[in-house]
Amino acid sequence: MTTPKLVATKSDGTQIDHIGLACRDLEEGVRYFREKTGLEPRVNEAIASLPFQNATVRIGDASFLEILGPNPTYRGFHPLISLLKRFSEPTLWFWYVSTNDFDGLEKSIQNAGRYIERKAEQAAAAGTGPAYVGASIGPGFWPVYPNVIQWKEDLKEHLLKDMTIVPVKDFSVIVGHELKAAKEFFQCVGIDGACLKASDDKTSYLSLTIETPKKGPVTFKSKVELLGNMTVLKVLLKDLISCS
Repeated sequence: MTTPKLVATKSDGTQIDHIGLACRDLEEGVRYFREKTGLEPRVNEAIASLPFQNATVRIGDASFLEILGPNPTYRGFHPLISLLKRFSEPTLWFWYVSTNDFDGLEKSIQNAGRYIERKAEQAAAAGTGPAYVGASIGPGFWPVYPNVIQWKEDLKEHLLKDMTIVPVKDFSVIVGHELKAAKEFFQCVGIDGACLKASDDKTSYLSLTIETPKKGPVTFKSKVELLGNMTVLKVLLKDLISCS
């Protein structure tokens, strides 16, 4: 069977679109990254209608690290804000691959036995970057599996322009259980499975090593958790109660 070529491979050979470093406070996350790497992320404008604010670091020709925190100007409750506020320290929380055919990739994911969840579309606007459609691979949210995104405009021109590349030395998805199933799914969908590694302690992790000019190789490594709808609801209710 021929592997479908629905997952984009960048010009530098990677399929990584972006990797998320989640934090309870964006300023705290930026400071953590700066102290660990000696690098200054680009902090993007907070948009009042969005529950998050982010900062970016270019880690490839068309790949980036997203430091993601709650938007302090957002009014009201949102599940993402509640989830971000749980992190006691900045944590690798998700990663994305991209496609030029979102509908085709969605069908491929379904044929491989999983399905798309939390699909969202964002129009292009000043301060938010290019338009896109994105989603996670369900059931549930388990960062062993990447999220997927289709950019509607040139990512390099709009989001990464004039940013210096901090190259990735290694990105690994360390799988504590169901490694065989993950490998089979990646192969069916066309995701490069070279990043998948067996865990030594039955715990799953995301691990990223970047080559920095001042501090040499710097590694971020975080446990990954499976988030189902019930977990998200419990987190949201706990946040609501604490604010009442």
